[in-house]
Amino acid sequence: MRYCFEFHNPTNRVKAKAGLKLRENFWEIVLGAQEDDLENENLLFKLEVIAKKEKSVLDSKAIAVKTVFTWEDLILPDKQKELLQYACDRVLYKHHVYETWGFQGKIPYGNGVSMVFSGSPGTGKTMSAAVVARQLGLSLYKVELAAVVSKYIGETEKNLNVIFEEALKSQGILFFDEADVLFGKRTEVKNSNDKHSNMESAYLLQKMEEYNGIVILATNFMQNIDEAFKRRIDYVIEFPFPDQECRKRLWNHVFPEETQLEEMLDFDFLAEQFELTGSHIKNIALQASFFAAREKTGVNMKHVIKALVQEIEKTGKNVSKEELREYYIYAI
Repeated sequence: MRYCFEFHNPTNRVKAKAGLKLRENFWEIVLGAQEDDLENENLLFKLEVIAKKEKSVLDSKAIAVKTVFTWEDLILPDKQKELLQYACDRVLYKHHVYETWGFQGKIPYGNGVSMVFSGSPGTGKTMSAAVVARQLGLSLYKVELAAVVSKYIGETEKNLNVIFEEALKSQGILFFDEADVLFGKRTEVKNSNDKHSNMESAYLLQKMEEYNGIVILATNFMQNIDEAFKRRIDYVIEFPFPDQECRKRLWNHVFPEETQLEEMLDFDFLAEQFELTGSHIKNIALQASFFAAREKTGVNMKHVIKALVQEIEKTGKNVSKEELREYYIYAI
């Protein structure tokens, strides 16, 4: 295939650019082509430049999140899972309610869905967003706040506008992590910075209400979200710190079926003794598996305890002999 022809012809140049947008592995294909299929190194450079230019604006301000999780992977109380399913119903039955039953004429703004996920880090907020996206067959974009928030007046609003316009093309789900940065409590206007901050929050709310897709705001500090904004959100879902029963379910579910276990792991002990989030438990299981793989054995409690101690020490805490009980020998 002679790529040089594509770029000498104006019509074919447009086609080539469109192809670059649709094929994420285009550059790999070019690099893997036979040497005589390519004109020269300069052509390769031009192709790479065009590929970068054609990259979606949304990609520069958001990360596409893999939606590999299912409802079975989501270890949450029934109430929270029920609310997530209700949110999915807003999309699954949108046509029936808004058009067949006539609610389209009763809703002054967009007919999208807005949610706030509140809870400590590692309690399942991002995973829940991924499960919702998979359920609905939609892409999930985690917005990079560092690429959105700007100290320059009007720049944050401009970035938000670009994000919502780009997301509208695919009806993807927008996931704003640490959203209290953008959606915090409105402050008394004492200077231009206060006024600008309030305007950014109001603008985000406006774009959410106009958007016909799903917008999810995640925060570790629900108290920082303005009460007036909460009232205009469709679903406010709290992600509680897992209790002992929930932790046991997390432990029982964390190792894939393919994982070789050398012995029955003491999940009752782990769930009772250590107050951990799902994220911590996942990290421990993964590290324990690497310990076992290195020793060329199945995973056992020695590997789990070593990984657990390492994970807890990352938080600046120490694990006592009393906490480890009969398994203390594995931590020495």
